[in-house]
Amino acid sequence: MLQQVDCMKQQSRYFALALVVSAALFAQCGPSFSKDRKITGTIRGFECGDNCYLTIVDRKKTEQVGLCAAPVCESWNEQTVMPSRYKGKRVTVMVGQGQQVDDSGNVMGEMMSFTKIRFLD
Repeated sequence: MLQQVDCMKQQSRYFALALVVSAALFAQCGPSFSKDRKITGTIRGFECGDNCYLTIVDRKKTEQVGLCAAPVCESWNEQTVMPSRYKGKRVTVMVGQGQQVDDSGNVMGEMMSFTKIRFLD
């Protein structure tokens, strides 16, 4: 009986280790973003925490959330608010990859970023 318990404990450790390794590999295999990729859609929102994010609803009605890194975002990011007149505007954004940072400036990960915004209306 004790051997079975020890065997089960060892199997649990191996399973936990496999989960940790899998999670680490998954985190490294995040999405890649083509430098020339564009998304056309409508601005749904803008939110800031440690980073500022722009939400766009694309032509397929899918929400696309990216770091707001375009030149037009600079003042929005500083004020942590996007002027309300931009909500609902049609845009084409250039997609890149940006770094999420915490309040101390430590890099926490990478995610999609919007590097250029062209207003269509």
